[in-house]
Amino acid sequence: MPDQNQIINSYLKCYLIGAMEKTQEGDHGRGWRDRIRPELEARLDPNSNPIYVFDPTLMETERTGYDVKEFHAKLDDFISTGKKDKIREFMDLIWRGKTTLYQNVKGKADIYHTLGDIDYVRHSNFIICLINEEDKPCGTYFEAGYAYERNVPIYLIKTMALAKYNKSFLGWVLGSGGEIFENQKQLLEFLDKEYKLKIKEPKKEEGK
Repeated sequence: MPDQNQIINSYLKCYLIGAMEKTQEGDHGRGWRDRIRPELEARLDPNSNPIYVFDPTLMETERTGYDVKEFHAKLDDFISTGKKDKIREFMDLIWRGKTTLYQNVKGKADIYHTLGDIDYVRHSNFIICLINEEDKPCGTYFEAGYAYERNVPIYLIKTMALAKYNKSFLGWVLGSGGEIFENQKQLLEFLDKEYKLKIKEPKKEEGK
């Protein structure tokens, strides 16, 4: 369980959406997320709070007990063997998360909720998306539509001509109050200005 004293209600929160099951890079969506997540986590908001990044490629283990690659292999097995109850159970963990009851040291019950993908959209201040031309996104479109409905800005890092994107998806991006950027650098420059972010100062080594 995470540190119960780490209350992140006032933190700036960001969700990284994009294909994971079938990706052009064959990396289950890890590559671009691993490049941008450290950049975001190296920034502070005007109140000197860090940005909290929802990265589903790192969070699936907590919900399902499997990493991204193992999880999709499990799903393939459930589908091929017709285990509808398992498909329903595991996809519910992904989208709705799970709620667990713990007995604390005083013998009383503590409730701990592990967020699902729907929660990530709901709790985010903005969303970042990247889709490569050969990716096969599915849940990404649901998340973008839900973000559009909730007016959570979607910031798209462009990887191909606009004509190759799904038209409804582009409408959700722009209609959410989001924007389209030519590359990661351009997006980060925008975020720094829009959200008044600053780069964390490196920690000083002892004795220096």
